[in-house]
Amino acid sequence: MPEQLGLVGRWVPRNARVITILLVAVATVNSATMGYDSAMMNGLNILPQYKDYFHLNNATTGLNTGAMWIGSFLGALLIQPAGDKLGRKNAILVAACINILGSILTTTAHNIGQFVVGRVFVGIGSELASGPAPALIAEILPAKQRGSVLGLYFTCFYVGSLVSSGINYRAVDISGTWAWRLPSIIQAVPSLLAIALLPFVPESPRWLINNNRSDEAREVIAIIHGNNDVDDPVTVEVFKEIVTVLEKEEQNNPEGPWKAFISTKANRHRLFIVVSFGVMVEMLGNFVISYYLGDMLTQAGITDSKTQLQVNVILSCWAFAIAIAGSLLMDVVGRRVMTLTAIGGMIVTLYIFGGLSKTYGSSDNKSAVYGIVAVIFLFQGFYAWGITPMTSLYPAEFLSYKLRNAGLSIFRTLDSSFGLMASFAMSYAMESLGWKFYIINASWNILFFAAVYFTWVETRLIPLEQVALKFGDLDLNTLHGQSEPEEVDLAAVTEEKSIKG
Repeated sequence: MPEQLGLVGRWVPRNARVITILLVAVATVNSATMGYDSAMMNGLNILPQYKDYFHLNNATTGLNTGAMWIGSFLGALLIQPAGDKLGRKNAILVAACINILGSILTTTAHNIGQFVVGRVFVGIGSELASGPAPALIAEILPAKQRGSVLGLYFTCFYVGSLVSSGINYRAVDISGTWAWRLPSIIQAVPSLLAIALLPFVPESPRWLINNNRSDEAREVIAIIHGNNDVDDPVTVEVFKEIVTVLEKEEQNNPEGPWKAFISTKANRHRLFIVVSFGVMVEMLGNFVISYYLGDMLTQAGITDSKTQLQVNVILSCWAFAIAIAGSLLMDVVGRRVMTLTAIGGMIVTLYIFGGLSKTYGSSDNKSAVYGIVAVIFLFQGFYAWGITPMTSLYPAEFLSYKLRNAGLSIFRTLDSSFGLMASFAMSYAMESLGWKFYIINASWNILFFAAVYFTWVETRLIPLEQVALKFGDLDLNTLHGQSEPEEVDLAAVTEEKSIKG
């Protein structure tokens, strides 16, 4: 009979496949929260019931919309302390509770101030979950499943977006304030689902080992890798490898995670990737399509509002389908190839879009106009193919355990900061530069292409601990040099860390 320790929560299934399904569900509901909120505000800004109740003008409309970005910035700063101190699961729980509080505040709002505060809380909760949730998935699943599940994490952004669009579409027929209060309270549903799922999901074995709960970690590893047998050779080997690498990492980087980022060449390499990718996510051109599609279509000669809305819905469905395909192919094609293909495609399509907008933007040539719309779909397809899945996948993979939540915090902070900046600056740039804006955007994307080509490492189907081999701060002799995992004095390491803390 396989030996079991019985330390993992009694609600956690003892079946690796069921846990994988549960982790997919956790990924879906957490990411859907962000997508729901983004689409919800776009819809509310159209509703006369919402605009009339708050007596909105351009300034207050911008404040209501920008409050989410402010909250996202604050939430990103909390990713590292919450994820490392509380644990991955508890951090997700806290994020879900903050989201629910924000939904309650916006739903019951009687003035603009309360609505904005609620929006800030929603932003904090949504962004806070975007660190521990991918980390939990990456640190539990084996390499052969990690890529597709993590890729689906941010892909499910479109699920929330499409659900929200449908709710807002029907809410326009509701008289009174429930036209906007109903979408606001439904925003709490994904967070409630996340809370309901968490008891059935184990904690990260890496976090458990690092917090002197190695027996519980061994049982989680046995469920995922060793057919529920803690003495199974695969369980023993995986546990040994994790312990060895965590101990080596602590020896190489005894300081806190923030200082560790600049302490070694390998970590500075990781930091460069985190920073460049964090900037890249909002600056490749997708931000313009997400928030200023109407302006792009107008510049391209498509001015009918109904037609623009139809294009927006079809574009969202197209992006969702392509992002799913990209997620499922991440472990087939590889991270670098997919990202380089995506950026290269976006560079070409932006150049084409700029040229077509200049030539046919004021033309009655329907074939040319359809061609411009097709280029927009191609651009969004490239982004959804290679960038959308990588947003949650790659940072959680290439960062070592100690740097993971700190790096995710940096990544999400830059994402939110440039998103906030772009929300104010892009409209002015598009208005002032016209078709030239897309040419400039395509040109700076060449720098992002070079950054990926020269600095990114391939992590396809590689166990998390072995990714360090790619960066040169770990060698095979160290990785396989210890004979018995029990010989590692985890208690001493934990005690030393607590004294330093």
